[in-house]
Amino acid sequence: MAFSQFDRVPNHYGGPIIETIKEFREGTGKRSLEPTQLRIGDLEILVPRHFGFCFGVERAIHMAFTALEEHPNKRVNLLSEIIHNPLVNDDLRQRQVRFIYDREGRRQVAETEISAEEVVLIPAFGTTLEIERSLSRSGIDVGSEEYRDRYDTTCPFVSKVWDRGEELGKAGYTIVIHGKFGHEETQATHSHTRMHTKTLVVLGVEEARKVAGYIEGTVPLADFERIFADKWSDGFDPKKDLQRVAVVNQTTMLAEETREVAGIIRDALLARFGDGDIEHHFADTSDTLCYATNWNQNATKGLLESRPDVAVVVGGYNSSNTSHIVEICSEVMPSYLVSGAQELLSRERIRHFDVAAQSLAETEDWLPELPLTLAVTSGASCPDILMNEVIEKVAGFCGYGAVEIEAGLAKLSLCAPAASAPA
Repeated sequence: MAFSQFDRVPNHYGGPIIETIKEFREGTGKRSLEPTQLRIGDLEILVPRHFGFCFGVERAIHMAFTALEEHPNKRVNLLSEIIHNPLVNDDLRQRQVRFIYDREGRRQVAETEISAEEVVLIPAFGTTLEIERSLSRSGIDVGSEEYRDRYDTTCPFVSKVWDRGEELGKAGYTIVIHGKFGHEETQATHSHTRMHTKTLVVLGVEEARKVAGYIEGTVPLADFERIFADKWSDGFDPKKDLQRVAVVNQTTMLAEETREVAGIIRDALLARFGDGDIEHHFADTSDTLCYATNWNQNATKGLLESRPDVAVVVGGYNSSNTSHIVEICSEVMPSYLVSGAQELLSRERIRHFDVAAQSLAETEDWLPELPLTLAVTSGASCPDILMNEVIEKVAGFCGYGAVEIEAGLAKLSLCAPAASAPA
């Protein structure tokens, strides 16, 4: 089986069904957002045009396995989970990679337990300047070009947000970060950006409306402080620091929502200051939106036009981009987030992560009777093998095996939108 974008993304992360689908899309309908149709008897499986590992994730995994290969006699450390997928992180643990922080952000390895002779990898989300300074005290030369090139796996699109934030901050704009305050990437962006300007983290549309209300004078200062006091940088003065604003995002958030958050704040600045000099008060940052997140979300919406009966989304339960894919799918059909095929307990019962409740759940009678159309997709940090195994397991529940799957793979096609789909 071929390697992916990089030559050290391990073969065991791939799967033959998914690889065949990807090869089909490279030769057919490469630009179309219509999903791929895999028909296995009376089971129709729809796979979106874009899913699974993005460039940044592939790059991070490539760098981690390269470090292991190049330093067989050195201790290799990761600051925290390299991506939000348990299979990949457990794989690295089994290869004796030591994690300095656990997934809840609690430190497991003290500064004094790390030496300059060790390798420390920064994860794909990036890290805060405070943690970088801690690594420097341990003797890790995080500022060197060699370190950045070999051991800093921060996604280039995350770094792009930081660079734009620095540029706009130096130009006098306050940076509003659309993201989840506790998420590693948002914490890193907040840390880097507040070195150059004031910053404020906004979770979504409802909080953006509160910001807009304060700008327009309809939300009292006391209410604004109650909502945001622990989500802004030191010295933040709402009266002064919300006159010139730029919105950037946590790259795994819904791009559509980021645009809405930006639009709400821009409209408030228009209402307060007029349109004569809106560019002075609001900076356009649409160029910072991650293309891979956009692709996956748009492809998921394209999938929904074919009106599947049910969806299974595969990915880590703490993966932000994966949870947003579930939210998109849930607008049209029952949708279940699973970490892998082991959560498909039987044809009648599925164990899944409830995104709204943020807890595990079990659902009965989740898989309709044949004939049925099932959507299967995955988040940007999910290895193809996990999606592959889900397809195999569902096919097995429906009475189909390797022979029927192979026959279906030989007849892959694009699935046109259903006639009843909304315009």
